[in-house]
Order: sequence, then structure tokens, then C-alpha cells
Amino acid sequence: MKKTFGNPCSRCGKERVVVRTWKEKVDSSIIINTETACPDKECQKEVEKINKKQQERSAALKRESEKRLQSRKDSSKKNKGKKKK
Repeated sequence: MKKTFGNPCSRCGKERVVVRTWKEKVDSSIIINTETACPDKECQKEVEKINKKQQERSAALKRESEKRLQSRKDSSKKNKGKKKK
């Protein structure tokens, strides 16, 4: 029995189509990447907008997290320099 797996669009549910496939070498491994898109161009534009918003939000959260970490490191260094009486 052969199973086939689909790749539906997250927005409209239509089956996504392969736009391009390429290979990358990472260390000693070869990675095969496949870019897919919704066959409905308007839907794909909306999906790209949604993905861009999510990426921007993720990047902002990461920046804020890194700032908090740096702030904790800086305050830790300041506290180490103070001597307790």
C-alpha cells in the first residue's frame, strides 16, 4: 500500500505546487530544499504577508530576549564589583 502525503496551503487548503528545488552542502551532508507555493497567486501573496509578519514578530522577540540577557549580564558584572560589608 502506497501512501502519498499532501502539502495543502495553510490558508485556502489547495494542494501547493513545487516552485523550485535545490541542493546545499552543509558540512559533509547534502540537503535538498524544495520551495512550494499556493497555485492561487492572490492567496500566495496573503500567505507571504502573514509569513513576513510572523518573521518580523519572531525577530523582535529574539532581539528583546537578547537585550534582557545582556542587561542581566551587565547588572551581574556590576554586582560582582561591589563588596558586601
